[in-house]
Amino acid sequence: QDCADKSSPCVNSSALYLNWRRKLEDQQKRMDKSDEAIISLSRALQSREVRDSQSRLVSTLKPQNVTECSSGVTAWRHYPWVNWHDYRERGMLRNVTYNKQRNNTILKVEFHSQLYQGTSTKCSEYSFKFDGQECSQPAPISMSNTKYTGGGGSNFFPAEVSGFCNATSRGPLQSGPLSISVYINDPCDGGDAVTGKYYNGRVTSYILVKEYCP
Repeated sequence: QDCADKSSPCVNSSALYLNWRRKLEDQQKRMDKSDEAIISLSRALQSREVRDSQSRLVSTLKPQNVTECSSGVTAWRHYPWVNWHDYRERGMLRNVTYNKQRNNTILKVEFHSQLYQGTSTKCSEYSFKFDGQECSQPAPISMSNTKYTGGGGSNFFPAEVSGFCNATSRGPLQSGPLSISVYINDPCDGGDAVTGKYYNGRVTSYILVKEYCP
């Protein structure tokens, strides 16, 4: 329409087109920025997922229970029995379950009790076993009692069986629940043993487990 005619409304089609074109370009710019933000967020999430996945992979590949182990005792547990006694001459006397903290640690075990041997020609051997196996590294943990002084209560005396262990014939002691047992045997072809309390008085027998970092 001719905009020179002042008597009627004038609509400039070129101006309308340019205005529409600017609005369309502004909208497209906003859409482009939105797309860039979505792409950037997607890349960030993907990168984070990759990092998390890599961290999980590294944690599974890294040796367990090896680092962060200071020299000395890292854990210990005490298992007491008050006024306990046992007359057997062969077999398992006591059993405990210890939760070993690390793979690369070494255990020190101690069995404290009162022992008795009632015959001069007999003896009793006390030893530790781990999951049913004797220690192989550094050596078996055992002790023999041959003390006899003529019969009666005078043959009772406090004693300790102790030693270090980090492996049996099955391999190194791993972290997790570990069965630790004290056994008695009669290598002198028969024994006359009593372990623990026999006469009056209070006797506390116990197993003590200490876990050491090398």
